[in-house]
Amino acid sequence: TASMTLALLALFGHECPLVTAFSGPSTSYASQTQIGTLNLARPLQTRLPTAVPKTQLFATEADAPPRNKYDNLIQWLLSSNGNSYISPKVKILPSTRGGLATGGYGMFANEDLPEGELLLRIPRDCCVTIDDALNDMECGPAFQKLLEQAGSGADTVVIAGYLAKEYLLLKEYDRRLKAGEKPDGDAVMRRLSKIKFAPYLRTLPWERGVNAQEHVLFWEDEDVDALLKGSLAYADAVDTRSTVKYATTILNGIIGPVIRKARGEEEKVEEAGGFRFPWQEEEEKPSDEDEIVDGLEDAVRGAFVINLSRAFAAPSGADDGKEEDRLEPVLDMLQHSNTPNIKQKYTDDGSIEIMARGGIKSGEELFNKYKGEEDINMPYHKFFTRFGFVPGVTEPVANLI
Repeated sequence: TASMTLALLALFGHECPLVTAFSGPSTSYASQTQIGTLNLARPLQTRLPTAVPKTQLFATEADAPPRNKYDNLIQWLLSSNGNSYISPKVKILPSTRGGLATGGYGMFANEDLPEGELLLRIPRDCCVTIDDALNDMECGPAFQKLLEQAGSGADTVVIAGYLAKEYLLLKEYDRRLKAGEKPDGDAVMRRLSKIKFAPYLRTLPWERGVNAQEHVLFWEDEDVDALLKGSLAYADAVDTRSTVKYATTILNGIIGPVIRKARGEEEKVEEAGGFRFPWQEEEEKPSDEDEIVDGLEDAVRGAFVINLSRAFAAPSGADDGKEEDRLEPVLDMLQHSNTPNIKQKYTDDGSIEIMARGGIKSGEELFNKYKGEEDINMPYHKFFTRFGFVPGVTEPVANLI
């Protein structure tokens, strides 16, 4: 159960492996970026047409073509908050960093952009933060307890758990839609149709190669040993992979029951028991709660890849000088460069604004900085184990080893 798995954390205290692997220096927005993607069929709008209501856009249909997938993301962002802004002077195309050869996209200038021109504004409530996990109606209290018992560094685990849960619920929603169910057909479908970040979740790299995403968490154990053993990246890769496996066990106890309930698996277990006469002995069965929910390992692994490669430290907005890790939709699609041509600032309400740096010519790709390549806390081997790539190298690293 969730209480049993959470109790395991008390045995580790601040030496819990969930904490030690993810409590290192955070990536600050003063020196950041990310690998991302985006593809728009038409110039972005600063305001939605009046025909589109400014309300939350919920889960969209499954298997949308890539272009529609990113259009839905943009529409969701612009409609979710009146302060959201995306300049009509930018568009999404295959990135110059590999482009369609790798499946990666980037954001480009559609017109000349003068120094300081506002390109994006992303409000905090459109970002995935620890608050989304702690206020979650299904798992919030359990996530809060996990955070309290595991201490500093557990934010990454909690956010990964929240992302994995929402992703698995979204997949169940898609399955039910394909089976002919309606979004408002019953209480379960009504809940599944209101997954807050559904359009964003559909654009993220839950599997290896999506959006050109590479990561050691996607590798097989034998590949890690064969390709990395003896290198500086080996110990880091093994520690991260071990931590994610341990986290999967913990998160299974928290989010597993929610997924089983949405799938109707609890009812199937009860039906399988059938009728018994009082004198008939009941067969001993392994507890369902001890089994990893189908698909959860892959979802948690993908959630950690997303968090490690895309989340950055931002001011918490609590006027306490502290930072929080958060995922910032659309902005996380910009590719990395050690000499970025955009700059960012945070507003008093927690929004992040992205402006042109130094003037950008039409047709040029926009670049962010994930982390300074000269940063002693982020040598190239750590760049690889965290972000999934080595700066300056566009060929998949596994092909080069």
